[in-house]
Amino acid sequence: MKVAYFVRHAKSSWKSLDISDHDRALNARGKRDAPLMAAKFKEQERCVPLLISSSAKRAFKTALYFARHLELDKKEVVIEPSLYHGSEDDFASVLFSQSDSLNTIMIFAHNPGLTYFANHYSDFSIDNVPTTGIFKLESKSDKWVDFFSNVRLSSFIYPKMFIH
Repeated sequence: MKVAYFVRHAKSSWKSLDISDHDRALNARGKRDAPLMAAKFKEQERCVPLLISSSAKRAFKTALYFARHLELDKKEVVIEPSLYHGSEDDFASVLFSQSDSLNTIMIFAHNPGLTYFANHYSDFSIDNVPTTGIFKLESKSDKWVDFFSNVRLSSFIYPKMFIH
């Protein structure tokens, strides 16, 4: 069985218009939500996936919060530039390129690509993957290249589910 988690980066700052989109940092809400969701992930899933992040600062910083909670070194977070504003095909390519000896991965990326991807490859309809939202796709396949032959969306969580 192969499992892929997809995480939309935490809320980022629009404070300075001088900073490029790629280099925007997390804002206060993002710094609150990322550790919350990392802790919820660790509590609910109890696995340590390979972390693969968009090269954008906000996605990588979100991945680092998860790495910390999973007791991984930041050097273990793989940066994949194609995930920055990635399309469904880009996400699929990242999945297909993984070693079959690896069973669980977590991808940190952006909307609208993540929402399109979730809706395209599952029978569940998500209007919008919110910032720091996580959805889980499971496949009975033993090979990443066959991931979509028998895939289902098995969970979808986001910060507002836990903050009241």
